[in-house]
Order: sequence, then structure tokens, then C-alpha cells
Amino acid sequence: MYTTKSYQMRSVNYKLLLITTLLVLFLTASCTPRESQVDSQEVAEEKNKEKFTTPEAKQDAKFVTDAVASSLAQVRLADLALLKSRDQEIKSIASHVKNEHAMLLADLTTYATEHVITIPLTETEEVRKRILKLENETDQFNKKWCNEVLTLHKESIESLDIANERVADS
Repeated sequence: MYTTKSYQMRSVNYKLLLITTLLVLFLTASCTPRESQVDSQEVAEEKNKEKFTTPEAKQDAKFVTDAVASSLAQVRLADLALLKSRDQEIKSIASHVKNEHAMLLADLTTYATEHVITIPLTETEEVRKRILKLENETDQFNKKWCNEVLTLHKESIESLDIANERVADS
């Protein structure tokens, strides 16, 4: 049978094991980068650089990752307007933007899958910060939202113009 001293030692060992396990879990969680600290596009681009060897394949992958990140940003921005705006015209535009970019994302994802291109899962950190700032906007939300949509579209068009000159599989 167990003696009182043996039982106490066993109890202390279990407590020590529990405390150690909790400490390891806490340290692991606190050292792991959070989603907001990781730029999904940068991760995808690094994986694609390792994966592809020809300049053309690298450029194709870069174009796809840029386009996916841009569309993810547009969808997130549209969702924000659908939640926050009270203006029906803004909501209508946001719904249209969301639908168009969701379809584009589906096409880009199919293309990326067929060509083994790693794509981002979220918008870039820079855009995420801009959207977060817009989420906190109260007075001029609709105006600032329209400006942000316009800015993102201009950035996408510039990126498309540059990529059009370089992409091999158009």
C-alpha cells in the first residue's frame, strides 16, 4: 500500500509536472508570432523564391501573390463597409467590390494551385494597419473608406501594368 509520505511525494510530482507543463505552454504561446505580426504575403513570396528557379516562374508567382493580397485587402475592406457604413450606396459598392474580388480570388487560387504557387492567406501588414485605422474612424468613415478603396485600386493597377510587361503566362 501507499504510505502517507509516498502519497505526498506523488502529489508533489504531479503538481510539479502540471506547473512545468503550463509554463512550457505559456512560453511557447508567448514566443510564437501572432497572425498580426506575420506578413502572409512575405511568407508566400519567400516560399515561391525557394520553389521556383527561372526568372519567369518567379515573376509569375510574384504577380499572383500580389494580386491575391490585393484582392484579400479589397474583400476585407468591403466587409468593413458592409458592417460599419449606414449609407446604402456605400454598402452597394462594397457588396459589388466584395463579389468581384471574391470571384477573382477563386480564379487566382485555382491558377496558383495548378502552378504550385504559394499564395498569401491575408492582406499585407501595411494594408492591415490601414484597415485597422479605418475601423476606428467614426466621423468621416464613408469618405475615408472610398479613398482607401480608390488607393488600393490604383496600387493594383500600377502593379498590373508593371507585371504585364514581365509575366510569362498571360
